[in-house]
Amino acid sequence: MKKILRGLIAVPIGAFLVLFLIANRAPVALSLDPLSTTAPAIATPALPLWLWLVFFLLIGFGLGAAGMWASDHELRVRAKADRLELKALKKAAAEAPAKPADAASPPA
Repeated sequence: MKKILRGLIAVPIGAFLVLFLIANRAPVALSLDPLSTTAPAIATPALPLWLWLVFFLLIGFGLGAAGMWASDHELRVRAKADRLELKALKKAAAEAPAKPADAASPPA
């Protein structure tokens, strides 16, 4: 059911995205100068608009992934410490002499 619902949502969005990118093939020069629209101080080469959109989408995805990775640092450190502790406990348990079940229980 989830796959069908996901397909019903993803297919129209994907089709719209493809049509939008095909419709915006005209070269566009981005300007990073808000004061001068005729002769910008910082101008970019004229590239198709879809290329700029995909480029900035990938930049945003990369920045979001980097932010998630950085925010999970504490979790990764704690998981590593837990793995090391578990490894030490397993090693100690393997080296400990086997005790009979009767010796482990206190006398009544």
